[in-house]
Parts: sequence; structure tokens; C-alpha cells
Amino acid sequence: MNCLEKKDELQAPCTTTIDLNPGSGECPVPIICPLPEEPRSHRMKKPPQPALVALIPHPDEAAQAHIVQNITGPAQEHQKLQGDLQAGVDHQQQQMADIRAEQYKKSQEPRQMEEVQFSRAMDPNADNLQNPPCYLPQQGDDLPHKDQLMPMGPIGPWASGKVDWSPMAGITGTRPVVDRYSITRYSPNEWRARNHETVQLVNGATGRADRNRFSAATEFLRLSAIVTKSQDETTDKLRTRSQLIGKWKNTLENAIKAMADEIATMEVERIKLRKSMVVLGVPESIVKECIDKRATRPDTELVRDHVEEELVNELALIAEIRRLLMKTLEDFQSQQVENRTARQRLEYDWSDKKEAYEIDTLNTGLNNSSRTIMFRPGAVRQPPEQASEKYWEHFSMETLDDCEKCRAKSVALRNTLNSIMMNAARDIRTQADIVEKALTSRINCTQEAVQRFENDLRNVLQDLADVENRIVNMQRRIESFDASMKVAQTRMDNRSYRPNVENCRDLAQQALIDGVHTIQSSVSAMLHEKEEAERVKIDLVTARSKLEREIMLKRRTLFIDRERCMLLRSHYPSANTLSGAGQ
Repeated sequence: MNCLEKKDELQAPCTTTIDLNPGSGECPVPIICPLPEEPRSHRMKKPPQPALVALIPHPDEAAQAHIVQNITGPAQEHQKLQGDLQAGVDHQQQQMADIRAEQYKKSQEPRQMEEVQFSRAMDPNADNLQNPPCYLPQQGDDLPHKDQLMPMGPIGPWASGKVDWSPMAGITGTRPVVDRYSITRYSPNEWRARNHETVQLVNGATGRADRNRFSAATEFLRLSAIVTKSQDETTDKLRTRSQLIGKWKNTLENAIKAMADEIATMEVERIKLRKSMVVLGVPESIVKECIDKRATRPDTELVRDHVEEELVNELALIAEIRRLLMKTLEDFQSQQVENRTARQRLEYDWSDKKEAYEIDTLNTGLNNSSRTIMFRPGAVRQPPEQASEKYWEHFSMETLDDCEKCRAKSVALRNTLNSIMMNAARDIRTQADIVEKALTSRINCTQEAVQRFENDLRNVLQDLADVENRIVNMQRRIESFDASMKVAQTRMDNRSYRPNVENCRDLAQQALIDGVHTIQSSVSAMLHEKEEAERVKIDLVTARSKLEREIMLKRRTLFIDRERCMLLRSHYPSANTLSGAGQ
């Protein structure tokens, strides 16, 4: 039936038609021309479905009302529904962003005054996490993007190309839209993440370059300081060596000049020598007693420290001095050499020492600015016939002894003996001072360690109490989430009884699901923090037991070093007594 056949029945002529259903011979539904009334049907009419049609404007009011009711109205309702959905998603993202910002703010709050002072020293605008740049990841990027809640279609009427699928769509959640002008493959979140990776790569390369520049400069300064220090130490040792050679050279000169002088009392010097050997037993017994006492140190305190090494060196020095004194005593009784031969030996020795003294004096004056320095190939090689320092000293001492014997065991031998006794007493007293200094330093160091461990123990006990209280508080906070979980689950259970099509996944249902997920993630985070606190508690308990044991051991060590060894060292003989001149 054509609407033109009813033209006479209409009040106004029907001159224009709207083709709502092209290709059909029947009258389009709905028609602009009024139709005759039909009997009411008992069936529910199927609601009109919106379709993509081309509307032709018509001045008829009925057509306009029909268009508004059946086409424009559903479109506006659909847009409103989409707007409500978008507003709900935006509100949820804003809530999650606020929660994360609050958690970050609480985690960055300093707990101690040192952290407060450190944070005040920093630039507050150096790392503004609350307002990142637009090209870096934002706070809501880790949440589901709003574009993923509905299918992605063409971006405007210009996207006339076909939809191209690729594996990237399953990863990023986006579908590439292709036309003759552009293609969209990545989301803004991926673009900002890519920018963040680029910034991190550049910052890492820049940081490595800065570290390399700093390392190169500091390494050169360190090596220069080491070389300079080594050269200064070598210069000091050469100066000491030249002084020692000069002393021996002067001694030999005095011995040569005094070759014809008095032949003095041998028995007095022998008695003095024997007395010094008797007195030498006192420091030897003190050293042995200190070593025995320190051998009773407990557990980890039984270490070979500097004090132990110096005590062993002192004991070896006393044994060497005793051996030297006994040999000198034997030389007093047995060795006799002709005067001329002894004098010649003295002159030879003095000549060698004079030459060595001049060479070492020249070496002492050399530095990096000297004009006579140059590369000397093979100078580092040590000849196999080179003598040791002990043999060098022994040879000089033996030459002096021969000189004294050649002069009928006179003043030359007595002077040699006096020199030996003075050197022995000086070496023993010097070594005793070194031992006492090392022992005092060790006692002070142990006291500092005890004080430090006691302070650490108080801090550990305080931290342990804080951790225990924190664990109790976290357990209470975890339990406080149960009420929110019960409310959410009760609501979801109640909504599961909705009848038929009412049981749909609307915005409220999605909000309940998201709320349950939020509560679960919060409880998981709190449980993780609680487990971390439990591990911290175990570490603090272990540290407390170790600190208590270390304090006990070091107090016993202090008792041995301070109350026993230092008391024994207070009875050490003086240098005058060690030289045999004391009463």
C-alpha cells in the first residue's frame, strides 16, 4: 500500500515521503502520513531499533516528533549512559590516584631527626612525583584505561580504511586503525612509558659518564699521593740509614783515634756486662707473662693483633740482645788480635762506611726536580752477594770488638761494651714503649668498641620494641579491613538474588568488584609489610644476641689487657738499670 493512495483522506496533501526502509514495496514504518486506527493487539510491540539511516528534513510535526522519540531520544540516552560510565571510571581512577598518593606520602615521611635534616638539605622540587611531566607516566597509567572499556572503532569519518589486526593488539589492548593518512598502534600510556625508558637510559649513561670522570680524577690523585708518600718514606729511610752509617763511621773514627789510649779496667766492664744480663731477665719474664695472660683471651678475642706482634718482637729482641751480650762476654775473655791488623780492619771498615755515607747522603738529596736523575736499566736487580743489614751491623760490631781486644782490652773494648749496652737498653726501652703504646691503643679501641656495642644494643632494643608494637598495630589494621570486605561481599551476595535480566553487571556491580579487589590488594600489602616486620624482628633479635656476646668477650679482654698486662708492665726496668749502671 502506497501512502499516495490515501491522499484524499488526509487533511493536508502528502507531497513528500521519508524513505526509512529502502528496497521494500510496503509503506515504511513509521509513516509520516497518519494511518487509520487498527484494532489493539494483545502482543507487546517490539521496541524500535535504532538504525543508521539518512534523514531528510520534513516540516511535518508528527515526523519531527517521531524522529525525536525513536531516533534522537535513544541516541541521547546512549550518550548519557556512556557519559555516566566514563564519569564512574574517572571517579574510580581519581580515588585510586588519591590512595596511591597518600600511601607514597606516608612512606616518604622521615622517622628520625637525621632523615629530617637530610631531607631539608635536598631540593624539594628536584623530584616532584605528584606532578610529573606530561610526557612521563602519570599516576593513573597502571589502572585500566577508559578506552579499553568499549570497543575501539574508527576515529572519525576520515578513517575509511580497513581495521588491520596484529599481535600488538593483544598486548596493548588497542586495535590499529588504518587509513590512507595515518595508523594508530600504541596507546598514550605506552608512549609515556617509552619516554620514561628513554629518560632512564639517558640518565644512566650520563651517570656512568660522571662516575667515570670522577673515578679518573680521584684515581690519579690517589696514585699520585701513593707515589709521593712512598718517595717520602724512602727518603726518610735513606736519611735514617745515612745517620746510622754516619754514627758507625764516627764510632770507628773514635776507635781508630783511641787505639793508643789507655788500656782500662776489664773486670769492671765484665761485671757491668754480667749485671746487665741478670737485669735482662726481668723484662723477659714480664714479656712472657704478658703473652701467657693474653693467651687466655676468650673466643673471637684471641687474635694476633698489633700488641701480640710487638710482644713477640720484644721477646725476640731480648733474646737477640742476650745472645749479643754473651758473645761480647766471650770476646772479652778469648779474642785477641794484633794491633796493626785490628787497626787495618778498622780503617777498611771506616773507609767503606765513609763511601756508603756519602752515597746515601747524595741519594737523600735527590728529588723529582734533580738534574742528575735518569733511567738506569738493571738498577733494580739485587746482587746475590749482597749482605743483610743484621750482618752489616754484626760486622761493624765485630770489628770494634777486635779493636778493643787489640788494645789489650782497654778503653776501646770498654767503649764498645758501653755502646752495646746503651744500644741494647735503648732498643729494649724503645720496644717497651712501642708495646705499651700498642697495648694502650688496643685498650682504647676495645673500650670504644664496647661503648659502641652498648649504644647499638640500646638502639637495637628500642628498635625491637618498636617493631613488636608495629607488628601488633599492623595486625589490628589488617583486621580492620574485614568489616569493609564483609560489607562488599554481603552487597554482592544480596545482588546475586536479583531476578532474571535484573541480575546484570552494571556500574554498581563493577564498583563492588573493584572495591573487593582494592580491599584484597590492601590486605596483601599490609600482610607483606607484616612479614617484612617479622623478618626485621628476627634480624634484630640475632643482632641483640651477637652484641651481648661481643660486649662480654671484650670486657674480659679489657680485664686481661688493662688489669693484668698493664700492671706487669709498670714494673719494667729503666734504661739505666738495663745498661748495668743501676743499683
